Amino acid sequence: MNIGKKRWFLFFIALAVGGLSFAPVECLGASPRGVFKQGIHWDISADWMDPATTAGAGGSTYFTMYLLHDALFKPMPEGMYTPCLAESWTVSPDSKTFEFHLRKGVKFHNGDTMTAEDVIFSYWRYKAGSAKVIHGRTEKVEAVNPYLVRIRFKEPFPDFLENLLPGSNSIGWVVPKKYTEKVGEAGFKKNPIGCGPYKYVEFIPGVNLVVEAHEGFWRKVPHIKRMEFPMVKEPATRVAMLRRGELDSATLLQGVFYDDVKKDPKLTLYSPLSPTKWLVYFAAQWDPKSPWSDARVRKAASLAIDRQTVADIHMPGCEGTSSIGLPGDPWAIQFPVDPYDPERAKKLLAEAGYPNGFHGGTYYPYEGGYWPYGEQVATYWKAIGISMDMRLLDRPAFRANREGGKMKGATFIDSSSAPTIGGRLAYLFGPRSYGNYPDLQSLWTQYNKEVDQKKRKELIGQIQKMIYDRTMFIPITATNSPAGFGPRIKGNPYGIQPHLWFMVPFEDAELK
Repeated sequence: MNIGKKRWFLFFIALAVGGLSFAPVECLGASPRGVFKQGIHWDISADWMDPATTAGAGGSTYFTMYLLHDALFKPMPEGMYTPCLAESWTVSPDSKTFEFHLRKGVKFHNGDTMTAEDVIFSYWRYKAGSAKVIHGRTEKVEAVNPYLVRIRFKEPFPDFLENLLPGSNSIGWVVPKKYTEKVGEAGFKKNPIGCGPYKYVEFIPGVNLVVEAHEGFWRKVPHIKRMEFPMVKEPATRVAMLRRGELDSATLLQGVFYDDVKKDPKLTLYSPLSPTKWLVYFAAQWDPKSPWSDARVRKAASLAIDRQTVADIHMPGCEGTSSIGLPGDPWAIQFPVDPYDPERAKKLLAEAGYPNGFHGGTYYPYEGGYWPYGEQVATYWKAIGISMDMRLLDRPAFRANREGGKMKGATFIDSSSAPTIGGRLAYLFGPRSYGNYPDLQSLWTQYNKEVDQKKRKELIGQIQKMIYDRTMFIPITATNSPAGFGPRIKGNPYGIQPHLWFMVPFEDAELK
């Protein structure tokens, strides 16, 4: 295993010796300068700038979270579990007690100093995603001293640290207690205060997000003074603005735009792989009256998809996949990728009682700039006789409906972005699932209670195999987001952080 892959799982090694401890990553920098503008292809929700209402802090939500806030730990170039607001932490042998030793001298954007009280306040304030589950398992959260937080659970919680990583939830991201209580929830939404590398300046929904450097950021002074993120839906417009110098960068350049920017000597195209895996989720499979309740139908839908063509068109450089787990995760199983076999798909439909196909109900082809990806999947299904009612949503609406349980009975393109297979199954198989099978639920319950690492690995292996055999989800491709850059950016800003597709850490990005 190469060094990059090993970094992902330093946590498991650290658990074996009873705790985690890293040296701080602090350095000084010159005063920030210049303005960087990146045209983004998605809408931003005000909820994504507040850790309490950011469901998973993954993908596009992690983008805004990282700008404005900071967490106890998070993925950084140093590793997956890089200490941030917590300098170190320990886990009790029974996985019931977790202690976090906080970094001293951390300042929020308003000048308040972060202490244990802010961490505890943020923990209980969190209300999105798996909040009820985690809060329900919590026995006590206390400040042992101003820089030591102790969290004790009612029962073993061996994957609690995984739950603090992006893609799971944002319960470990910290906001200032005094400020938040003073301005209230509505006031915080209007002017979110955190301790991240950039301070909130302005947000116009659907138009622009503006932030400025937080020169008191504990890790380092950001290089760039001001960052602006205009929301520009049309890729042709993003490319035109990039060429005219109105943007320094433009995201999600696919198809002809990918080739166009790649050939332009004045522009640079970066196409990093993302940890996100795309899949089809069948929320109707637990309805016995639905055709999707038959595993043969779901398998037929998988065989009908030409994954490599989908990847070549929409995710250049990516490949088809069979697993939602990441390569390099020692607990993730990489199954054989289903081949493109429409004839076999039709035979399976006939065996299931649908020789002429069927109407599959409502279908959400994900959101925003990725609609064509999901629409192509539906086109493959139509070729074998499965017709769908397409419903298009922008990103905030899609996320709100998906997380709010409003897609019951539907089929939709989903994404899984947690760093570990346990986190990915928690997202798709736990509290945010639209259904479950009793035998799988029993194994999942065992897995979440088991503290022995060997037994946990065996259990999650069984769960993955059963999910694959039943085609509960259809993994389709890995993901990337090709972006064009103008001449002002220094180096490859996407090369800073190997785990995410945008310029994290933002404070490390530089202008020439």
